[in-house]
Amino acid sequence: MRTVVVYASAHGATEGIARRIADGLRAGGDPVELRDLGGAPSDHDDTPVGGGRLVIGSAIHNGQWLPIAEDFAKSVTTASNGQVWAFSVSSVGATSTFLSPWVARWLRPRTPLPRAVATLDATGILRAHRVFAGAIAKGDWPGLGRIVFRLMGGHYGDARDWDDIDSWVRQILDDEVPAPADGES
Repeated sequence: MRTVVVYASAHGATEGIARRIADGLRAGGDPVELRDLGGAPSDHDDTPVGGGRLVIGSAIHNGQWLPIAEDFAKSVTTASNGQVWAFSVSSVGATSTFLSPWVARWLRPRTPLPRAVATLDATGILRAHRVFAGAIAKGDWPGLGRIVFRLMGGHYGDARDWDDIDSWVRQILDDEVPAPADGES
């Protein structure tokens, strides 16, 4: 099945995850196009959503997808055939985090879906959504954010769980829709 993977990345972690997903889908035999939503609008105007599989991902800022990804998700809600998969990249993923384990356990069940994902879910076209932890560098949370980050037990570095990402790719290839984890659909 032809697959288009589109993503919006702020600092590169989401792009890395999108590339890993695209590579995994290709290894599974799918022809895959990878598109950066942050590129020129013409780069994603013709993204097919009616005849293939679409994987959409975005970094999370202030609890929401980046605006360009949210706008793109709204544009596909009426045009898709139900083969949409979504992923979000945040401080706390389903299996990893760069915050303290205690803070992550507390946040996971209390974190609402981003609006874009809730919109996709409400239309019935979303097959599954997965939250992955990203990576963080010292300058990513400036000022007061840096203080809050340290108070939450944050540590700088890469918290992406590549095994979890690969497992999710296998679910896409097998078209398995797992039972939702806390805070996911």
